[in-house]
Amino acid sequence: MSSSTRKDGMPSKDPYKALGVSSTASESDIKKAYRQLALKFHPDKQSGALTDLERIELDKKFHDIKDARSFLLDAEYAEARKKYDANLASERVRQAEEERKERAMSSRRKRMREELNLREQMANFATRKGGDGKESSAREDRFDVDRLRREGERLREEYSKREAEVDAACAKQESVKHATQQLQREDRQVRLKWSRKKAIGGTHTKRSLTSIMEDFGGVEDVEILGSKGNSALVTFVSESSCKSCVDAYRRSDTMRATYVGRKKFDDNFNEDYPAVNERNRSDVSSHQILHENLEDRKLRQAAERERLMRTMELEE
Repeated sequence: MSSSTRKDGMPSKDPYKALGVSSTASESDIKKAYRQLALKFHPDKQSGALTDLERIELDKKFHDIKDARSFLLDAEYAEARKKYDANLASERVRQAEEERKERAMSSRRKRMREELNLREQMANFATRKGGDGKESSAREDRFDVDRLRREGERLREEYSKREAEVDAACAKQESVKHATQQLQREDRQVRLKWSRKKAIGGTHTKRSLTSIMEDFGGVEDVEILGSKGNSALVTFVSESSCKSCVDAYRRSDTMRATYVGRKKFDDNFNEDYPAVNERNRSDVSSHQILHENLEDRKLRQAAERERLMRTMELEE
């Protein structure tokens, strides 16, 4: 059997496949399969004249099944057969795992793998063609290099386009998330400005402002603004704390607090058109309010203050 075995003692051909039996076949099944094939391939059992080529082919097949039977049944190959069967079992497990991975593999990974296989085919063909200048035309027809190259480029472009679309969608989502978080943070912020002449010690520190602002609720952060040191940005834990702070300092002559977030416009509107002058607000359209210039606004506010003073004098 030396002619059909490798250096490690393993058969060069699968003995089970040579006899047409499974790897779990019994001794009697192996003997039965061998007898049937021996009658089929033995040169002396053939009817009619055989050519030399046919006789050589039959003789080769007969020796293959003979070697297969010897490996599977002879005692001298018992250890080698155990090792061979173990290798077969390991290979079956590996193939089963590959099939499981194949089923679980996403369509995206499958496309990537197909592209890789395509590129390997192109590389292998180029190597074979470069090493043998006598490559037959039939093989050149079977491997259309230009077609494979175009297909590979198309797959790469599609993959790059999909990746770019995914990256753009992620970037947009992240941008929207960041903008939303910024708006939510600004809704919890107020801007403070104070008179240095009237402030205790002439200025406020981050610590002193934190202590003052905690009267309105939990303080997350205090940031001193500007070079003059008379303004700060306060971030509260809760949005509701902003209203308490702004209302508390609305008429103060030592410090003013204004909204930073989306309530800033509403607060400016309400300050320009106070409730006591509600009957006059109906005369001012929203279009005029949004488009009036600075001079008109000052004139309108002066007129409203004069009407307010007259109203207070009449009430007294």
